[in-house]
Amino acid sequence: MIRVLVIGGGISGLAAARLAKKRGFEVRISDRSVIPEETRHTLTSAGIEVADGGHLPSHLDQVTRVILSPGVRADHLLCKLAAERGIPMESEIDFALDGYSGRLVAVTGTNGKSTTVSMTGHILDRCGIDVSVGGNLGDPPSDMIARGDLKSNLVLEISSYQLEQSSPHPAVAAAITSFSNDHVDRHGTLEAYFAAKWKVFDWVIPGGLCVMTDEVARFANRFGKIRRQDVRWVVVPGFAHDARAAEFVREARVSGRHNEINVEISVQLAAQLTGNLDYPVLARMIEDFRGLPFRCQLLGTLAGHSVFNDSKSTNCESTVAALAGMKSPVVLMMGGKGKGESYLPVLAWKQHVAALVCFGESGQSIADELSLDLRAAGIETTTRRGMREAIDDAVSHARRLDCGILFSPGCASFDEFRNFEHRGQDFNDAIAAFIEGPPQRDGN
Repeated sequence: MIRVLVIGGGISGLAAARLAKKRGFEVRISDRSVIPEETRHTLTSAGIEVADGGHLPSHLDQVTRVILSPGVRADHLLCKLAAERGIPMESEIDFALDGYSGRLVAVTGTNGKSTTVSMTGHILDRCGIDVSVGGNLGDPPSDMIARGDLKSNLVLEISSYQLEQSSPHPAVAAAITSFSNDHVDRHGTLEAYFAAKWKVFDWVIPGGLCVMTDEVARFANRFGKIRRQDVRWVVVPGFAHDARAAEFVREARVSGRHNEINVEISVQLAAQLTGNLDYPVLARMIEDFRGLPFRCQLLGTLAGHSVFNDSKSTNCESTVAALAGMKSPVVLMMGGKGKGESYLPVLAWKQHVAALVCFGESGQSIADELSLDLRAAGIETTTRRGMREAIDDAVSHARRLDCGILFSPGCASFDEFRNFEHRGQDFNDAIAAFIEGPPQRDGN
């Protein structure tokens, strides 16, 4: 009997363990943390051995196959020991998609990938095409297969971690939605991080489609990446001030440059699967698409102006994208646990900033970097210790300046919160006391 060791007890690792058991393997799961009792009971009841509270060499005893969760690095203790012992290792994606014969679309990017994946799935569903949507967003493919509901079309969000670990799987189309300074702590250098993202185009079969923004294309040139000649390339305009969306994007009736980019990429990907090149028809199918929580989510109005929750913003590029999409100036809230990047790109859109409120571990450093230029433009900057205090400040500014609020932190959440979802929900809970009216999509 083959014994499988799954390293990592997160969402993907648990899914891989369940699928491995369903496929008839003996399964052990190793995690550095203590797995919650309810989850432990579910696993052990299914016959899965739990080895938690720290990774130990003994976890490899009698193991003949290793499956890696996305968060597991190549230099992990158990990976190094498995390599020394000649034990084969694969990612959760590789394990799940082994033998998958459906049509695959793979999407990655520093920002925008979740919305693009969801929009693409929405279009295909509206076209009457059976489609599964998941990966780094929502259900891991292992869970879809274990449940027996993986469709013959799969739109997969895949992170740089997963691309780094995985072998190419035949895809009819792939996209890189954006690229900026992020995850260098995992990949070592910006170039290595880009190389991991670029691997998604290795998945595309001859005659398939590769889509990227012009910012991604510039990074490809910078790092000497060669565009394959056996696929079709589409480059979508990005966030330059003079960038204009393709004419068909108007049919989707979305607001914000970031959403225009998501629509343009999604329509290109969907057209590759449907064979329908009538882009305006496909774009119109996005009209009833509901945006994902905490991704420039329109919550309601304060004194007649919109309040947006963009807690998913964990780097400067995502804040710039959200800010570029504002139709009128807003109080911008930024802060959290920074990643060592510069926040100067925000200044390119300072005409959209009525006031800046900074908070959290990196709040003061953001203010220090931006306040001189903002002050010269007559834009006030304040700094508060925590997010809740910053909300009070932002509301006061918004009322005084007669404008909306954009909560787009541009930082990780780990100084105050478990993750961006926790941060986003806490923002929703706190701002609810000040919301005065329902969302109004005509502007901010």
